[in-house]
Parts: sequence; structure tokens; C-alpha cells
Amino acid sequence: MLYGRSAEISALDEVIAQAHHGCGGAVVLRGEAGAGKTALLDAVAARGEAMKVLRTGGFESESDLAFAALHQLLWPVAGSLVALPGPQRDAVRAALGQAVGGAGDRFLLGAGVLSLLVEAAGPEGLICVVDDFQWVDRASADALLFAARRLGTERIAMLFAVRGDAPVKGVSSTVGVRGLPEDAAAALLESRYGLLAAPVRRELITLTGANPLALNEIAARLTPAQLSGCEPLPDPLPGGARLFGDRVTGLSAHARLVALLAAVETDVEVVLLAAERLAVGAGAAAFAELEESGLAEVSGTGMRFRHPLMRSAIHEAAAAAEVRRVHAVLAELTAGDRRAWHLAKAALGQAEPVAVALVEACLLYTKRQLPSRAPARSG
Repeated sequence: MLYGRSAEISALDEVIAQAHHGCGGAVVLRGEAGAGKTALLDAVAARGEAMKVLRTGGFESESDLAFAALHQLLWPVAGSLVALPGPQRDAVRAALGQAVGGAGDRFLLGAGVLSLLVEAAGPEGLICVVDDFQWVDRASADALLFAARRLGTERIAMLFAVRGDAPVKGVSSTVGVRGLPEDAAAALLESRYGLLAAPVRRELITLTGANPLALNEIAARLTPAQLSGCEPLPDPLPGGARLFGDRVTGLSAHARLVALLAAVETDVEVVLLAAERLAVGAGAAAFAELEESGLAEVSGTGMRFRHPLMRSAIHEAAAAAEVRRVHAVLAELTAGDRRAWHLAKAALGQAEPVAVALVEACLLYTKRQLPSRAPARSG
């Protein structure tokens, strides 16, 4: 069951309905990882009644393999190739590995793909589902978009799902897939994990941006005591690697180090000093890489991750020894309760310096909270 997606389903239903009546079109579903794009594609494709459905998807491991996605999409209807004009048929057969030689002319291949889709559509129409378009190989993407721009009066609807801001050239119709409305996110959590304590539910929805996958991933890893509010939630929350792990592992070693430092210390100047101690040369260039990757943005002396779960992904990508080393260096550069916290995170087992620092931090905190004593009145 899909929660809170009636508007998105309605928009996609309209594209499919128009295609069924001879007004073909293409639409892009755009959203972050885990927003529910695949679930929407599945649900909408199943509502196409008698329309045939062809599916393909991009795979990161096949993104440099020419025609991989096209092969997956067209193979079920390859028997209809005999109806195509000779040059188009030969180009498509070559792309599908049915003939010796390359696919040849890009125009002939694009025209052949469109002709084959028209043949497959027949009188009832056709829905082409292309998931994870950001990983579709370039040769397949060019041919598919060539067809998408020329649907005209064909009974074909093409649905492209894409992560982030990856371009889908020539397809202007877009449906944004964002986090769920708060009531829908709450209903999703309740349907799978029962009633959660209201503060816990609100914090999970806030920290995940109501991303459906993130809500499921995190709630599944929490204990009953944490879900009920009897114990605090872990910081950072678990489960971020499922959403942003590929973006973290794609960073350079220096950028990953700076990201880990920034995930545990908010002061950019301290992060820069620590980065230089841990790896000479890590610093400004690494911050630039983090911004260019879309993981974070730097402003003044602060840095903000673009999604709360990116901190989680960064932690999960780092080895425990590396996390302790980062905290140890940060403890040397901070004071008060920040130093005590970093020392505690850097320690293995019980350590006297940690205990001393924690006591000092507690005393300092208590002193700050006590009201100042009024001077004694004379007389």
C-alpha cells in the first residue's frame, strides 16, 4: 500500500490515460533515493489495464555497457522486429546483439526503437518504465530519449524515474517525489511498527525528511525501548548508507576524511585544523568536493549536510578505528564539554582522562545553570 501519494499517482495516471487514447507522452519522476519512485512506477503501471508494460532500469555496474538497458526493455518484443523497415531492423538487431557489427547510425537506431515500440503498443497501448535513469548507459539513453521526444499520436507512455538532478534531456514534464506528508509518514510507521511515542515519531519524520525507505530502515533497527521513548535515539541514526552510501564511497580519501570530521564536529575551522593533522593537504579542496558532490554546503564557519542521514552514511562508511582516531584529534583541538565528548568517543573501555574531562564538563555545566548569588544587604 502506498501512503500519501495520491497527487503523484493522479499525475501519472493522466499521462497513461492520454497515451491510451492516442496522445503519447513522457514524464520524469524525480526524487532522492528511497523516496518511493519505484513503488510509484509499479503501482501506476499496474493501473494501465490492458496496456502492455515493458520495463528496464539502470544499473551502476552496467552504466558503461552500451545498450544494456535497451536490451532489457526490448528483448520481450524482439519478435516484432520483422515488421520494421530493413535499415531500422538491422540497427536494432545489432544493438540487441542479434547481428554482427555495431548499431551503426544513431538516427536509424532511434527510429528503429520508436518503430518497435509502436508495433508493441498495438491497439491497447504501451507503458515503458525506465527506472534509475541516472545509471542507464549512454547509448540506451540516447535511443530512448529520441523515441520519447517523438511519441506524438502514438499510444505510448514513457515513465522515467531518476535520482537527484541527473538530466533527462528533452522530457519537460516532471513529477517531484519528495518526502511523505506527516500524517502519511505516521501511518506508514504505525502500520509496520505499531504505535510509536509521539516525540519519537516526530523526530524520525524530521530527521529522515519523511523519506519512506529511511523511515523503514531506521525504525527496523531501533529497539522497542527506543521506539517507545524509554531510551534515547542513537546519534547519528542508523541506515543512512542505504540512501547515500554510494555518494560517500565515491568521494576521494581526503573528502571522506573531512566529511567524517564534519559529521562529528560543527566548527569548520576546527575541522580544517584536524584535517591538516590527520592528512596534510586535506582541507579546502575537500570541502569544495563535498559541495560539488551535493552532500554538503559550507557557509562561514559552519557546514550543513543536505540531508540529516548523510551523517549516518558517513559514519557507516568509516571503520571504527578511523572514527576513534578522528575523535582523538578533535579532543586535542576543543575544550569543555566538546573535548569530554570527543575523548569519550575516542576511548576504548574505561579511561581516566575521559572520566576527569566528563567531571569537569559536568561541573562547568552546573555552574552555568546556577543563578548568580545576590550580594548581601548591609544593615
